[in-house]
Amino acid sequence: MADNTNRNAVEHDLRMIRQLMKGKKRLTPKLAGEIYYKLELYHIRFESFKGDEFLEELESNLTERQKNEVKKQLLERKRRNYQKKRFIRLNKYVLTAIFALQLILCLVILNWNIILDIRTNYNAEHLQAKIGQTTAIAEELGSEISVPKAEDIKPVILSKFKALHDENPDFAGWLTIEGTRIDYPVMAREGDNNYYLDKNFFGREDKNGLLILDYRSDVLAKGQNIIIYGHNMRTGVMFGTLSRYKDKSFCEEHPTINFDSLYEECEYKVIAAVLSSVAYEDEDVFRYYDAIDISTKESFDEFKQNIIGNALYTTDESLEYGDSCLVLSTCDYYTEDGRFVVVAKKVTE
Repeated sequence: MADNTNRNAVEHDLRMIRQLMKGKKRLTPKLAGEIYYKLELYHIRFESFKGDEFLEELESNLTERQKNEVKKQLLERKRRNYQKKRFIRLNKYVLTAIFALQLILCLVILNWNIILDIRTNYNAEHLQAKIGQTTAIAEELGSEISVPKAEDIKPVILSKFKALHDENPDFAGWLTIEGTRIDYPVMAREGDNNYYLDKNFFGREDKNGLLILDYRSDVLAKGQNIIIYGHNMRTGVMFGTLSRYKDKSFCEEHPTINFDSLYEECEYKVIAAVLSSVAYEDEDVFRYYDAIDISTKESFDEFKQNIIGNALYTTDESLEYGDSCLVLSTCDYYTEDGRFVVVAKKVTE
């Protein structure tokens, strides 16, 4: 067994020597230096007396200068390998950080609408909280909600809305519809129905915008339509859930709409849901969004006839001359420049 082991060790060393000699029969100083470099670099070790003999011959052909030069080469190689590994490790960290940032960015982009909706809903809740605080303070002071009277020279702002109106004079009231997500402030800017299409209550950019009261609407006048516009957001904010009124059964379960203007708390009952569109200037058609004043019998009849004639459905609520209506309008993609409209009549003063 020992003889076999020794024989295997000798064969191993001879094979290794042949590889190191690269077919050359004589060991020169130059070749000795190359072999010594490989032995040190790859930590080659011999296992028999043949290997020891080869190392002795190798040592006799090496100078101290060659040995030192090999050591310098090995140190330089080690230093380069360390720098290379460090560079790779550093790049790995950088790439990991980049991928992490890209992932975060992708998640933010994919969920941007959700983030904006959260902000929109937070703002609405913040404003509602202010209304609650103002109401509570008024009750503690024994104040009653002020309702304008005919003899008032100037309408009185409801006490619960005073704080919001002081913060933003464009604040015009609050719209709430049970069974939907509609529970938002309504804004009105003199001469401009577009300002709040992409801004929030604080005037900051917001693609959801806000609900907009047509600046031509007079919330206190008799025989007037109050028109409110809002984006039909796919995420459901603003008028994104108004389309539930396309289903008459939903309307039957939720017939009431509450719109509290700056000056009075009002309740409206739905009378019709309508599909319409924005007409070209040269088209001779009925434009619901221009039907503001219906105080004359002629204008009222035209409004009533067109609303009922184009309705998806009507309810049991009757529309009589002298009524004032709330008209909620949002985009609908059933046709180009399509609009979905819910019309409700005022039932409380």
